[in-house]
Amino acid sequence: MRRLTLALIAATSLALGATAASAADLGRRPVYKAPPAPVPVAYNWSGFYIGGHLGYGWGDNEVTNLTTGTKSNLAADGFLGGAQIGFNWQTGAFVFGVEGDWSWTNADGSTSIPAAVAADHNWYGTATARVGYAFDNMLWYVKGGGAWMDTDYTLGGVTVGDTRTGWTVGTGLEWAISPNWSAKLEYNYLDFGTDRPAPLAIDVDSQAHLVKLGLNYRFGGVGPVVTRY
Repeated sequence: MRRLTLALIAATSLALGATAASAADLGRRPVYKAPPAPVPVAYNWSGFYIGGHLGYGWGDNEVTNLTTGTKSNLAADGFLGGAQIGFNWQTGAFVFGVEGDWSWTNADGSTSIPAAVAADHNWYGTATARVGYAFDNMLWYVKGGGAWMDTDYTLGGVTVGDTRTGWTVGTGLEWAISPNWSAKLEYNYLDFGTDRPAPLAIDVDSQAHLVKLGLNYRFGGVGPVVTRY
């Protein structure tokens, strides 16, 4: 009986020792942690770009006959197409930029005051600053700056060319469709105030509305924007 008891005690001691050794070995083994979650990477809008656009324009030209004082609205509308060039700089989600564009147009119209007077818009141009907010590959922006319009006015068989200077504001949405290409939809309001195309005896107060669908090619930028939370 005594021998059996001693044998049981010895076996128990060996088992406890083996368990302790295994626990010690586990404590010395390296602990592997799960890899950190990837940091989200956003589209980078920074860099130079060039592109083209198509669209439609319509305008109001309030014409005043200086002899009779008669006023009439001359509505000119038509298609447009042209090109743009610009530069963006992105910090965080905000995008700052400058852009110049030029659009050929066939917008025209006529009215009577009581003599017939016609306006034929030849082109529009703008030079603007832009401020936008980026949602990864989507960019909403507003813009504003200077505007120009070249127009031919005809009254009594006499045609006079006139290049008008004014201002513009606008807004648009641009979305990246690949690392270098983006498409945009944009609206511009242009105001040219009142002008007298001498020697015609008329004053013309002109505003224009332009809607453009464009495509831009972006020259790289400075790499992806890393979004940190």
